[in-house]
Amino acid sequence: EAIAWLRKELTEMRLQDQQLARQLMRLRSDINKLKIEHTCRLHRRMLNDATYELEERDELADLFCDSPLASSFSLSTPLKLIGVTKMNINSRRFSLC
Repeated sequence: EAIAWLRKELTEMRLQDQQLARQLMRLRSDINKLKIEHTCRLHRRMLNDATYELEERDELADLFCDSPLASSFSLSTPLKLIGVTKMNINSRRFSLC
């Protein structure tokens, strides 16, 4: 009788362990999804800011013809670090997730 009780307890413990493992995997998956969504939002915001900045510079360059051309082709350092160029932004060759 003691052995049967022990087997029953072990079976219940295994079931609880499996349930906890599944719950942990779901939580881990949810956390990873949230991290990816957050990163995508940050990148989207950064690309939108850069696009807006470039459009604004182009508009200003049209108003002031004597402004240097080099400034309209420069990007912010964070965008350069991740490999975004003016050509990438204008041709929309980037992923927004």
